[in-house]
Amino acid sequence: MKKIFFILITLFIVACSSETSVSIPDTVLSQEKMAKIMVEVHLLEATLNMNAPNPNNASITMPADAIVPNADIFKKQNISKQQYDESFLFYTQHPTLLVEIYQLVLNDLSKMQAEVMNEK
Repeated sequence: MKKIFFILITLFIVACSSETSVSIPDTVLSQEKMAKIMVEVHLLEATLNMNAPNPNNASITMPADAIVPNADIFKKQNISKQQYDESFLFYTQHPTLLVEIYQLVLNDLSKMQAEVMNEK
């Protein structure tokens, strides 16, 4: 969660100093679709981190940046890896839009967390 917060703050600072209105090309996934995929990516990352062996006892550890969306996420969202990569590149080049996507991601993750907490 700290990592996400740091990314959002960095993106917000960059976004405040750039661009006005940007049209999203037809080849790029919509912000809503991209947010759904990124929610799944962050959930996958969290699952992998929870199931990771203790780094003090493990001889091989996976770096955090090695976590990439797998084919199941792409298949579920009915997109290709190329579509995801192109869309991700576009949004990273337009930080204002990426901040908006991350706001959607945080909203969805917060809703999921609230649902889990209400079940307890």
